[in-house]
Amino acid sequence: MFRFILMLFCTIYYFSAKSQYIEFGGSLGGSSYQGDISHYSSKFSLQGNKFLNSIHVGYHFSDYYSIKVRYSHGSLGANDKESHDIWRKERNLHFKTYISEIAIINEFEMLDVFRFFKKTRLKPFINIGIAYFKFNPQAQLNGTWYDLQPLSTEGQGLEGNKNKPYSLNQFSIPFGLGLKYFVKDDLYFSFEVSPRITFTDYLDDVSANYPDIEKLKQVKGNIAAELSYQGDKRPGGLPFKELGGNARGNPKDNDWYIFNSFSVAYFFHVDDYMKRRRSFRLGRKCNFFLMPKYLP
Repeated sequence: MFRFILMLFCTIYYFSAKSQYIEFGGSLGGSSYQGDISHYSSKFSLQGNKFLNSIHVGYHFSDYYSIKVRYSHGSLGANDKESHDIWRKERNLHFKTYISEIAIINEFEMLDVFRFFKKTRLKPFINIGIAYFKFNPQAQLNGTWYDLQPLSTEGQGLEGNKNKPYSLNQFSIPFGLGLKYFVKDDLYFSFEVSPRITFTDYLDDVSANYPDIEKLKQVKGNIAAELSYQGDKRPGGLPFKELGGNARGNPKDNDWYIFNSFSVAYFFHVDDYMKRRRSFRLGRKCNFFLMPKYLP
């Protein structure tokens, strides 16, 4: 992952010498999630935000279009106990996961296409791109957190189960909108809301049906079976019963995650920087050779 990020940064630095300017920045904010253990049904709910941080580098082709490479790290989590839905509370599942993402983002400052708005300090923008991310859902049992993917809590990979184990490395499509405020010509602050469309329904390890619990016990052990069905662990919860084939989640709707962040960024013109650098070097050289050969 580090080599990939370094390669992208170097590529942007190389091509930025031919563009208007390059940009460096960082962000702090929150990450939230929508899926089978959601608090609400809305895709854009900010309920359950977790800490998010990111850095980015980019270059600008023009006053209104730029491309950025952003690395972000955050976490997601949700608990059926906090749901408004009775059936979710009775299901009693929960999860947490980290999210590490590298994204390539196309950003458009909407008003800068009009000459009249180019000198305003407030600039709305929209963006869209592609991202690669890693995650690892976990759940707690008796005070210990367990990785869920190896436990096949829905019978993935077991004999007779058509579902295969899901990958912990996925692609997503980030898109969003935000607002920048330019403190100076080369420094701005911004706020952005950016959902991610994913191609997996397993950010929370919940998607389809309950497996054959007895078979799951035999192959993966008691911990896998207990984390697959947790309705009996809530106060007044229903005792364990045969649930194989009953719905545990909704496989027709993939999970999303959403980044909400405040950013600060600085950019500079490469040509101006290189001119100042050459001028500084030549100045040092001239001053050195013009020094007196002896002191009085």
